Amino acid sequence: MGKVLFLAHRVPFPPDKGDKIRAFHLLHHLAARHEVWLGAGADDLADLRHEKAARAICQDVHFAPLGPIRRRANLLAGLPRGAPLSVARFRHPELARWTRRVLNQVRPDLVFVFCSAMAQYVLGRSPPARLVVDFCDADAEKWRAYAETAPPGMRSIYRREFEQLVKFEAGVLAAADAGILISETERRLMRAFLPAGAHKLHVIANGVDADYFAPAASAGEGAPLIVLCGRMDYPPNVEGARWFAQEVLPRVRARRPDATFRIVGAAPAPAVRALAGLPGVEVTGAVPDVRPHLAQAAVVVAPLRIARGIQNKVLEGMASGRPVVATPQALDGIEATVGRDVLTGADAEGFAAAVAQVLAGTAPKDLAANGRACVLRRYQWSAQLRALDDLIERVGASAEAAA
Repeated sequence: MGKVLFLAHRVPFPPDKGDKIRAFHLLHHLAARHEVWLGAGADDLADLRHEKAARAICQDVHFAPLGPIRRRANLLAGLPRGAPLSVARFRHPELARWTRRVLNQVRPDLVFVFCSAMAQYVLGRSPPARLVVDFCDADAEKWRAYAETAPPGMRSIYRREFEQLVKFEAGVLAAADAGILISETERRLMRAFLPAGAHKLHVIANGVDADYFAPAASAGEGAPLIVLCGRMDYPPNVEGARWFAQEVLPRVRARRPDATFRIVGAAPAPAVRALAGLPGVEVTGAVPDVRPHLAQAAVVVAPLRIARGIQNKVLEGMASGRPVVATPQALDGIEATVGRDVLTGADAEGFAAAVAQVLAGTAPKDLAANGRACVLRRYQWSAQLRALDDLIERVGASAEAAA
């Protein structure tokens, strides 16, 4: 049992979106084995209500309000400093003071940083502790891609963010004992950006709670339901939902006119809400539990054409024992066999054909069962968290040997 300072860019409660799901499981795992002090950014007042749940498993907790006003002030302050804006937005003086107090008074054995932006709170601080940083994704790649495809007026802004973030993360990795990425694809990208620290980078993939997402009753007879789950103000989800509703669904309904596309997820953006006006499209907004919707699905889709890291929506659909159809981008980092465990479609016609194949009953017979079996073999949280324990043990052993 050791003392761990866990810093996260967002409150990891409730586990209802990709980064919060990962942080939630990592935090709970560490808190079951160590004494944990949790500091995190709170996006809104609703996040602050989860402090009681966090205190139930942690020694102390500090949630720093990082709402829209604070974020805008941070971005404006970050511009003249030349800092990456995606780092500056997570600054808060109260969290900085709390972190210094924990470092000085608690003297943690390990600092675990979830999202490299939070490393700003511990870089150069003393007393020293072992430092593990979960980068999750090679986030700089997103800004590099934006710089290539954005309108001319925005390209220089995105290029600046790419360059400044690579510089910042080089310093983070230099200070860290180990860095974690979510997939081999992300590790390859990060190694290319930060070659001097490439030897410190490790992969710990996302997992899924296969018991929680155990298969329920199969989809009933009648009109087939196509389900997309995810936070619906997240730009890649918004773009994917629009593409499916506008480009793919009409092709599916040409083959199966009674097919319905249900978009399940919190905070639907206006562009997503507007899709409910299209034939065969439903938008639920926030739901207390996605599992009933997955259980009703004839097919679960992940139509993301912009994707980073491992998509939880794919793993959850597979774990639920539903046939899954995804774009190649949404499958990146998931070791599933296309045609056996999942189906894929790279363009609107190919995606529609794969969905229609499932609805017509002509997809591979054991597609859904094979998808769940793939999750059980490779993507249960228990396996990923054992890898985290091994990494922390190795980091500790290296520190003791160096001493």
